[in-house]
Amino acid sequence: MLDASAHRGPDGRGAWLDAGVALGHVRLAILDPTPAGHQPMRTPGDRGVLAYNGEVYNFRELRRELEKEGIDFRSQADTEVVLHALHLWGPERALPRFDGMFALAYWDGRSRSLWLARDRLGIKPLYLHRSAAGLLFASELRALLAHPRVATRPDVQALVAFVVAGRLYDTRTPFVGLEALEPGSWLRVREGEETEAVWYDPIEALDPGRLLANQERRVADWPAAFEALLRRSVDLHLVSDAPLATTCSGGVDSGLVTAFARERRPDLVAYVADQAGERSEGEAASRMAAQLGVELRPVRVDRDLFLRTWPRAAIAEEVPTGRASDVPRLLVASAAHSDGFKVLLTGEGADELFGGYDRHVLTRRQWQRALRRRWTSPRHWRDWPRRLARLTRTPTSMSPARNDAALERRLTLAVDPADRLRTRAIFARLAGVRSLPDRAFLADGLRDLGGNLRRLLHVHDRTAMAASVEMRVPYLENELVDFALHLPPRAKLHRGISKWAVKTVALRHLPRDLVLRPKQGFPTPEYFTAGTTALLADGFVADLLRWPRRHQAALLAEIEASPDERGRLVGLELWGRVSLAGASAEELGERLLAAGSAASARA
Repeated sequence: MLDASAHRGPDGRGAWLDAGVALGHVRLAILDPTPAGHQPMRTPGDRGVLAYNGEVYNFRELRRELEKEGIDFRSQADTEVVLHALHLWGPERALPRFDGMFALAYWDGRSRSLWLARDRLGIKPLYLHRSAAGLLFASELRALLAHPRVATRPDVQALVAFVVAGRLYDTRTPFVGLEALEPGSWLRVREGEETEAVWYDPIEALDPGRLLANQERRVADWPAAFEALLRRSVDLHLVSDAPLATTCSGGVDSGLVTAFARERRPDLVAYVADQAGERSEGEAASRMAAQLGVELRPVRVDRDLFLRTWPRAAIAEEVPTGRASDVPRLLVASAAHSDGFKVLLTGEGADELFGGYDRHVLTRRQWQRALRRRWTSPRHWRDWPRRLARLTRTPTSMSPARNDAALERRLTLAVDPADRLRTRAIFARLAGVRSLPDRAFLADGLRDLGGNLRRLLHVHDRTAMAASVEMRVPYLENELVDFALHLPPRAKLHRGISKWAVKTVALRHLPRDLVLRPKQGFPTPEYFTAGTTALLADGFVADLLRWPRRHQAALLAEIEASPDERGRLVGLELWGRVSLAGASAEELGERLLAAGSAASARA
C-alpha cells in the first residue's frame, strides 16, 4: 500500500504496528524536513500514534497553548502539534481547532480506539474499505486496491451516474466496496464497533441571524474586511520549509493570492498553463505577473502534449474525469516539481464562496423572472402556489432538470438523492432572507461547496500529488469561509458585478480590464479533443452503456459533434482502460494522437 502511495511522499516512509492496527505513511517534507518530523509519529510510550496528510496552518498558536499545558516538543513540525492536540484534548475537541487541510489516522492506545478524520471541506482525501476482516483506509484508491483482499470491481451505478451528471456524487467512488469518508467528519473504531459523526457542515455553520444582521451593514464595509482576511490567510499558507510558488492564470482569484504572496516573498515564482488557441491564459497571466513584479513561468500546452498527457491525468485522478482542463493542471504541477518546488498556492474556492459563477447569477435571474410573471399575468398569479412549490423543490440552476419537476425527481433519485435533499435543506436554512432571488443565489453557492468544489479539490489534490507537489488553497481558510458564508448577497452580486467584494479589492492590485472581464475558467481548445471519440468504438464505454453495435457509428458521430460529451465519455473510456484493463498511458496517448491526426486530415 505504501508502494502505491509513493508519489504522495517521496521524502520518506514509515510504519507502526500493534495488535490489530497498522499505520503507514509516506512523507512529502514541507515543515521541519529533519527526521524529527518522521511519521507515523508517536507520543512517549506509544500511547498515541498519528499518520497525517496535509497542513494545519495555525499550528504555532496551538503549540503555544499545548506548551502551557506541559507538552514538550521535539520538532518544529505541525504534525507533532496535531498529535498532541488529539492526544491531550481528544479528537472531538481538537478537530474544530485545526485551521487547514488534513486527512488523519490517530490511534489512542489508552482506549484502543482508532480515529479517522477529514478537514472541513474535504481538501485532503481519505478512503475506506470495510469487510468482515476489518477496516482499511488510505489517501488514494490505488493504495486500497493494492491490498490483497480488495477486489478491483467497477461500480456500474456510480459510473452511469457520472455519465448523467459529469461527476461522482457524495461519498461514491467508481469501485464497489470503496467509499470516501465525508468531509468534515470523523470515524471512530473501538473493539470492532464504528461510530461516525459530522463535526463540520457549512449549512449548519451558517447562522441565519448573523447573515440577516449583516444585510443591514453598508456594502462598502465588506471589501476591506475581505482583504484583511485574505492577507492573513495567504500569510498562513506561505509557511513552508520547502520551495513554494503560486499559480497565476490571469484571473482575479489566483491573481490576488499571487499579489499578497509577492509582498511577503519578493522572489516569488508563478506558473500558468499557456494552452494553444485563441483563449489562452498566457497573455493575461503575463500582464498580471508584470504588474505584480512576479517571474512567470508559462507551461506551453499544444494538442500533441495534451493528448499524450490525458491518459496520465486519468491515472492520477483515479476516477473518471470529463474536464479537459484537468490535463493542464497536471502539467503545471509537473513543471513546478521539475523546477524544485514542493508547494503551489492556488485560487480555488473563491467562486463557490463569493458567487463567482455565471450559473449563480442565472439562478437569481430565473427567480426574478418567475416573480415578475406572477405580477404581470393573472394566470401566473392564480397558479403561483404550484409554481412556487416547484421552484422551491429545485431552487438552483444546477438541478439536473431545472424546468421539469417530474424528470428532476427521477434523475436525482437515481443519481444522488442526498444532493436533492441537501439543496432543499440549504434553501430552508436561508428562509430568513426575504428576497427569494437572493435566497436562491446564496443557495447555489452553498450547494457548490458540497458539489462542484468537492470535484475541483479532488482534481487539485490528485494532479498535484501525482507530481509530488502540495496544492494549498488560501480561500478555504476557516475564518475566510465563515466570513463568506455570512456575507450578504448584495456584497457578492452588486450593480451587475458578480463576486463584487473580491473584485473591488482586486481593482486596487490587478489590471482593471482583467478584473472586469467575463469569467474565463480554464478553457481548452475544442480541437484538442477532436477525433478522440474513435477510442470509444467497441470499447469500455460502449460495453458499460450497452450500445447496440448497429447504432455505434451514429452515436459516435453525435458525441463527436458535442465537445462536452466528447470530453466526458472519452475521459470515462480512458479511466476504464487504465484502471480496469491495465492499459499504459503511453499506448493510449499514441492512440489519441493517431485519432486526432486522422480527424485533422479529414477536416
